[in-house]
Amino acid sequence: MILSDGTIRRNVLDGKLISKNYAEESLTPNGYDLRVGSIMIPPDAEQDSCTVPASSRFLVSTMEEIHCPENICGQIFIRSSFARKGIFSSFGFVDAGFHGELTLSFYNASSVPFAVSRGERIAQIVFMAVDKSVENTYEKRSGNYQNSRGIRI
Repeated sequence: MILSDGTIRRNVLDGKLISKNYAEESLTPNGYDLRVGSIMIPPDAEQDSCTVPASSRFLVSTMEEIHCPENICGQIFIRSSFARKGIFSSFGFVDAGFHGELTLSFYNASSVPFAVSRGERIAQIVFMAVDKSVENTYEKRSGNYQNSRGIRI
């Protein structure tokens, strides 16, 4: 079951789903638009804004800190406005029990440079209820990126 805007809002007020830098204007009918925290064109350092050359990979951290409880996971999708500009990405699930900022990888497949800056809405997370609390949360299973801050490679 996909969580609605009202259910997302209630969870956030209870300290779940998004525990830091929540913005009401990023709430969508059935998800939440994640915003750029910092940007990196490997191997350069993190920055607040940059121009990504054509045919280049770039990473962003989210401004938001995600806080999935044991019975909710998330799936991330690129915003269609970026896909129409030739920006591509592939994302996995945000596991139940994950806490931290996310690092998202993108590719500028267009033939022109692309400007990106802190605070831009770049991807949408859709939260889904798991049929029951998971037996092994993200932290217990691997937890490699648990409590992440900034870009993690």
